[in-house]
Amino acid sequence: MAIAGLSLLIYLDHNVDPLLARDARRAGYDAIAAVEVGNAGLEDDEQLAYATHHGRCILTHDYDDYPILARQWFHAGRDHAGIILCRQPPDISYGEVLRRLLRLLETLTADEMVNRLDWLDDRWSDRPR
Repeated sequence: MAIAGLSLLIYLDHNVDPLLARDARRAGYDAIAAVEVGNAGLEDDEQLAYATHHGRCILTHDYDDYPILARQWFHAGRDHAGIILCRQPPDISYGEVLRRLLRLLETLTADEMVNRLDWLDDRWSDRPR
């Protein structure tokens, strides 16, 4: 369950299923999707800028561009609220993406995600390995 002032605020970029934001909200977290706020057409840098301006950690499937953006922002001295990279269905099931996201949200605080690039990989799974 979200804790005011500590919990991550999540922003799903345009390539993430907006139903994930709905399901995160149902679990008690503050999550919005780019399409819900009219940002579906923004470029990646604009997506990250929007998320940062609103104090939101961005979740994306874009493994190619966001690590580069994170590096560019670091070298420019720009802060962001965090970047979470995740494989997308069918490489991983929707349910597994949601479970991993909720586990991350239960584990990390907003302060811990500042300027952090993280992968929603197997360590966030609640399934035995």
